[in-house]
Amino acid sequence: MDNKLQISKKNQILDAALQIFVKKGYSETRMDDIVNASGMSKGAIYHHYSSKRDLFLELIDFWEAYCFPDILDKKYKNRTASGTLREIVKDIIATFKKKKYVFLAELEIWSLANHDEEVRNKTRRLYMNLLKLFSNIIADGIDKGEFKNINIHIASLSIMTSLQGVIWFSIFEKSDLSAEEYLTEVMEFIIIGFKK
Repeated sequence: MDNKLQISKKNQILDAALQIFVKKGYSETRMDDIVNASGMSKGAIYHHYSSKRDLFLELIDFWEAYCFPDILDKKYKNRTASGTLREIVKDIIATFKKKKYVFLAELEIWSLANHDEEVRNKTRRLYMNLLKLFSNIIADGIDKGEFKNINIHIASLSIMTSLQGVIWFSIFEKSDLSAEEYLTEVMEFIIIGFKK
């Protein structure tokens, strides 16, 4: 089978699983639920994943790809550090508008990470990758004189935790403030704080 077709089928399964896990929770989700949501046969799903847990573990990587684009993608090249951070916010807003359930999935990942060491380790690696991504952007901004000399680790953590605030908008849909306003303004506050 063609590799692109394999990836497409796996993404179809993972997207369906993500929605089901958010709707029903990990413990209440059955492989049959994922079969029905994906529109694929049980055999096709078990061809790729031997169990619900196996599928959930891969879902963590899938979640990262949905929420945080590859910063080395050419669309970010030749941007300032501030410009890169603003583009990341735009990508997160676009994902939020199209697939809000992606952010609710983070709650399910956290929940399972409390009880499953492998999920916890994989989640820790995910967040370490995100912190590294933000650290690299901040370091680049410092090196180029755009940002003042700040504690890169704390600055990276402040970006990550601020962006995670979008989860609040996923849970509580009625608010005086939109997720877009929140993310845009918070990132501007952060950038202003980083600048010389």
